[in-house]
Amino acid sequence: MISSKPTECFLDHDQVEDFDGRIYVVVGNTHPPNSVIAYVKYVPTERSTLWCRGSVCYERVIRRYGVDSVLSAAKKLQEEAYEPSLGVSVPVVKLNNVATVYRPRERFEEILRRSDDRVELDVLIAFDRVRESSRVPSWRVGVGGSIAIGIHNPLVSDVDLVVYGCREALDVVESTLNSFDRVPDDVEAARLAGMSRTYRLPIHVLRSISAPYKRLYMRDRRREVNLMFSSDTPGRHGESVLVPVALAEADVVVNSADCRSLFYPGVSSVDKVIDLKIFKIIRDDYVNLLKRFKLAKIVTYESLYSFPLYRGGEIKVRGVVSVEKPSEDLVMTIGTREVDSYAIPKKLSSS
Repeated sequence: MISSKPTECFLDHDQVEDFDGRIYVVVGNTHPPNSVIAYVKYVPTERSTLWCRGSVCYERVIRRYGVDSVLSAAKKLQEEAYEPSLGVSVPVVKLNNVATVYRPRERFEEILRRSDDRVELDVLIAFDRVRESSRVPSWRVGVGGSIAIGIHNPLVSDVDLVVYGCREALDVVESTLNSFDRVPDDVEAARLAGMSRTYRLPIHVLRSISAPYKRLYMRDRRREVNLMFSSDTPGRHGESVLVPVALAEADVVVNSADCRSLFYPGVSSVDKVIDLKIFKIIRDDYVNLLKRFKLAKIVTYESLYSFPLYRGGEIKVRGVVSVEKPSEDLVMTIGTREVDSYAIPKKLSSS
């Protein structure tokens, strides 16, 4: 039975620690009753590592991002549960096993009051650069990653700023980029080469679709900065249910500048379906609905594709087509384990 009541207030980019000291990153703003959707990222270890808090150090179990890498690591170390609202199994942490919750905005408020090391000072400098060109207030900003949980290393840690809210996200994306440098060319080349191996896409395609608000750089500080975005409203579990019906490819026209595409999971409205090709049926009993209803939106669980969907226009997509209940709209989901999926501009799809 799926609850229709608001869940515990966990937002995307929150982190939770269990009673064994494992630290998990929260995924999205909608969570099932009595648990939170989150993947394990750090586990305590007896050896010295780059990530330590006091006398306790942590191994980073997520070495590469990408859905396959994250889910593979999580599957070995934590529980999974089938989530009807998504139509897939997801990594979860039971609420009765959550010892501590780390919230980016609370941590940012601490750093505003007092910065204890070089990287925490760089958090403030990065925020000042964001604020120079946007109207985002401090209470709409948080700090994520290792800094949020206090295991950062001032020599190597990046600054991850989380911007909350639709208007604030649009403001920052459209105004802030000139406040920062881009990462050095050699660093960017190595990043794109690694991404090409992970996503099996050509480097020139990855360069074109990579979000400019990722891998920003403060050259004078020698620090990378990532901007991330989240709705500040918790979801209501059970408002909709996805029933996976088929694997498909489609050419669609996506509405541009939708702030939801910047959040996680990214959501983009489809303005027009140019072509829809089904290549595998999952549920025979729902096949007729593929003809009766239009593809209404794209949902991506792979953040790589958030920026091309934000830009909109004609997009080539591949993923799982589901029927959303109760609306009975068709939804294309990208970034689940059922199929190698993507969302890239049509002009790049044949290159």
